[in-house]
Amino acid sequence: MNGSGTKNRKKNNRIYQIAYAVMLAFFCVMIAGVAVANRGQSPAKLLSEGNIAFDEGWYLEDGGEADVSHLNKISSVTPYQEQSVYHRLPDDLEEGLSLCFRSKNIDYQVYVDGELRYEPVRRESNIYNKSLGNRWNYIPLYSSDAGKIVEVRFHTVYEGGRACIDHLCIGSAAGEIVSTFTGKAVAFSTCMLILFVGLLLIVADIPANQQMHKNHELLYLGLFAISIALWCLAETSLLQFYTSDSRLIQLMSCCALIMIPIPLVLYLDAAFGFKRRVVVPIMCGLSVAECVIRTVLHFTGVMDYHETLTFSHIILAISAALLLYAILKNAFREGKSKTRNVYKVLRTIGFMGLAFAAVIDIIRYYRGSTNDNAMFVRIGLLIFILCYGSSSLEKTINAVKLGVQSEFVSQLAYRDGLTGIGNRTAFQEQLAELEKEKKQLSGIAIIMFDVNDLKLINDNQGHQKGDQLLLCSAEIIRTAAESVKGICYRIGGDEFVCIISGEDVSGRCEKAIVCFQKAMDDYNAVKGQPFRISIASGYAVYDKLQENEMLMDVYQQADVRMYENKKQIKANGIR
Repeated sequence: MNGSGTKNRKKNNRIYQIAYAVMLAFFCVMIAGVAVANRGQSPAKLLSEGNIAFDEGWYLEDGGEADVSHLNKISSVTPYQEQSVYHRLPDDLEEGLSLCFRSKNIDYQVYVDGELRYEPVRRESNIYNKSLGNRWNYIPLYSSDAGKIVEVRFHTVYEGGRACIDHLCIGSAAGEIVSTFTGKAVAFSTCMLILFVGLLLIVADIPANQQMHKNHELLYLGLFAISIALWCLAETSLLQFYTSDSRLIQLMSCCALIMIPIPLVLYLDAAFGFKRRVVVPIMCGLSVAECVIRTVLHFTGVMDYHETLTFSHIILAISAALLLYAILKNAFREGKSKTRNVYKVLRTIGFMGLAFAAVIDIIRYYRGSTNDNAMFVRIGLLIFILCYGSSSLEKTINAVKLGVQSEFVSQLAYRDGLTGIGNRTAFQEQLAELEKEKKQLSGIAIIMFDVNDLKLINDNQGHQKGDQLLLCSAEIIRTAAESVKGICYRIGGDEFVCIISGEDVSGRCEKAIVCFQKAMDDYNAVKGQPFRISIASGYAVYDKLQENEMLMDVYQQADVRMYENKKQIKANGIR
C-alpha cells in the first residue's frame, strides 16, 4: 500500500511539474511578445535625447589637434606639468545643459571663457594614491556660454601612466548618469552576484567543515571571489555615485588585487593539492612580500599603489600559471565514475573561462584600453563560480553526510545502545588515558555498580521489563555520577562503573553513594512500580601516595568491594 501510494504521489508530482512548466512558458512567451510589439525608447535614451558628442575638435594652445582620449600620448604633454586643451562651445547652447566627461589619472580644472567653472574636491590623506582615479564629471553650462571657449587645464599624475578625458558630450547630466548606470548595469549586477556568492561560500564552509578532516575549499574560494568582486566593482566606476571620494575607490581597487593570490593558491592546494609542498609557502610568501614592499613604497612617498601595479600583475600571472597547471592536472586525471567526470568537465570549463578572461583583460590593460579593465574577468569569474558550484555541490553534501555517518558510527563505538551512556570500550580508553595522566592528578576514584535480579526479571516478566530495569538503574547511577562531576559507563549486562578524578575524590565518592542511595530509595518508595530496584556498589581510590599502583588494581578493588556489598544485600533476602 505504501509503495503504491508513493508511486501515485510521484506520478501526480510529475503532472504538476509539467503543468507548471507549461504555465511558465506561456507567461514568458506572452510577456516577451508584448515587450517586442510595444518596444520603444528606454528612459535613458529619452533623457539623453538631444545630447551631442563633444570628443572631436579639441586643440592645444599652439592650435595642434589634441586626442583627449589619450592625453599621455600627446607629444607636448609632460608628466606633472600643467597643460590645457580647448574647444568652442556650440552657438545654439540651451539652458540647463552640462559638459559631461570621465577623467582618468589627471588633476584638472574646467574654465569657460577664462573663468573657473569647476574644480573637483581633492581629499588629502597619506593613504591615498596621487591620482583622483576614474571620475565622472558633470559641469553645468548656461545659454550665455554659447560660442565661448571651454578650457580643461590639467596635468598628468603618472609618468607613462594612462591619462584621458573620454565619454565627452554636452547634454542632460541626468540623462548621462542614467545612461552610465544602464550601460554598466550588467557589470554591476555581476559584481554584486559574485560578492554574494563569495559570502555564501564562506558561510557554507562552516557546516561542511565540522568533520575531523577539514578542507576549507569553500572558504578559500569565497575569499577569492570577494577579492575579485571588490576589484571588479571598483573598475565599473559606479561606486562614485555612492561616494564622492574617487580616490578611495581607486585605493580599494589596488588593495583588492593584492588580496587575490593567497586564497587562490590555498584553494588550489585544498582542491587538488600540489606535488611539491613548497609551492604554497613560496606563493603566499611572495604575495606577503609584495604587499609589504608596495605598502612601504606607498607610505614613504616613493611610489604609490597604482604605480606598483606591475608587482601585482606578476604575482597574478604566476597564480594564473598555477591555475592552468591545476586545470591540466585535473583534466587528465582518471575519474572513478561518469558522474565525477561530468563534474570534472564543468570545473575545467570554469577554470579555463576564468584564466582566459584574466589574460584578455591584462592584455587590454597593457595595450592602453581606457574602458572597463575587468570586463572579461567578471564574465570568466561568473562562469567559474557557476561551474564550481555545480561540481562541488555533490562533494559538499557527501562530506556533510560522511561527517554525520562518522559521528553516528563513533557514537555506536563508544555509547551503549540501550542506556545511551559510555560503553566498555569508552571506559577502557578513559582508564588508559588516566593511567598516563595519574601523576598530574590529585586523585582518581572508581565506583562499581551491579544491578541485582536482572535475570529474575527477564525470566519472570520478560526482557522488555529487564531493559526497563537497566534504563531506570542507569538513570539513577548517572544522576549520582553527575552530582560529583563523574562519568559513568555500562561495562556489562548488569554492571556499571563511575570514574571520578581531581580533588577530594574520597569525599565526592561518599557524596555520590549518598545521592545514589537516595535516588534508588525514592524510586522504590513510589507505589505501583513494576519492580523494586536493588543495586550493589563499592569503590576504591587512587592517590599520589600509591604511586606504583595501577588503575586496573584500583578497578579490581572496587569490584571486590561491590561484590561484598552484593552478598550483604542477598543475605538480607530483599527482593
